[in-house]
Amino acid sequence: MQKFIKEITYQAGQIILEKFGKVGVKYTKSDATDVVTEADLAANDYLVEQINSKYPEHGIISEERGESKTDAEYVWIIDPLDGTRNYSLGTPLFGVMVGLARKGEMVMGAICDPTHDQLFFAEKDQGAYLNDKKIRCSDIREWERSYGMGFANINEKTAKISSKLIEAASKEPFWMNSFGATAIATMQVASGRRDWCMSLHDTIWDDAAPAIILQEAGCIVSDHEGKPWTLKSKGMIAANPHLHKKLLEIITK
Repeated sequence: MQKFIKEITYQAGQIILEKFGKVGVKYTKSDATDVVTEADLAANDYLVEQINSKYPEHGIISEERGESKTDAEYVWIIDPLDGTRNYSLGTPLFGVMVGLARKGEMVMGAICDPTHDQLFFAEKDQGAYLNDKKIRCSDIREWERSYGMGFANINEKTAKISSKLIEAASKEPFWMNSFGATAIATMQVASGRRDWCMSLHDTIWDDAAPAIILQEAGCIVSDHEGKPWTLKSKGMIAANPHLHKKLLEIITK
């Protein structure tokens, strides 16, 4: 399965890369910023077809095509194009995310950033890798030296946490930005380029693959209340072991 998940995630990345700059928004979902392109659908169809062909007994949870056989022992969780708004605007910050759960627990995850030819992979208890080289989260210990990844979409939910971070920065300055894609944020933190990241999604495909990659890279991964992240969590925070407690204190006070 390790070889299979890497191959299909990489190939889906090539599908969206080939269409990058050539296709526009096909339709919107929840609001004007929640867009879908032909590339989302093409990558999604490829992934579903490959999984169904190789593992017909497995379940699938897909952002674009719904769910099937979710009570199966193995369930694939896919986001065929994370960062679609970046993609639709010609910004080369997007990726493909594929996770595999067994009996309700994440066992593998892969993320492809095709623009920069990067494939991240993790397997439970086996570590995290970038292009087959082992990676580790950062070792920054001082909050004021930390560099985090915040929210791209400021709405009612994210505004509350963002305001707490801004208030904290007035007393203890730190760095934070957003690339507009959970896939890219995960890559930065798992490889030690950034120190922490957050998401506040209600959808499993946004956090499934990132969670296991971040965990295997050495991060502490929890929900927004500090409870260990699970497939039932709504949102995720991840940080290196030295900074997670501080980040949690800021956003829960």
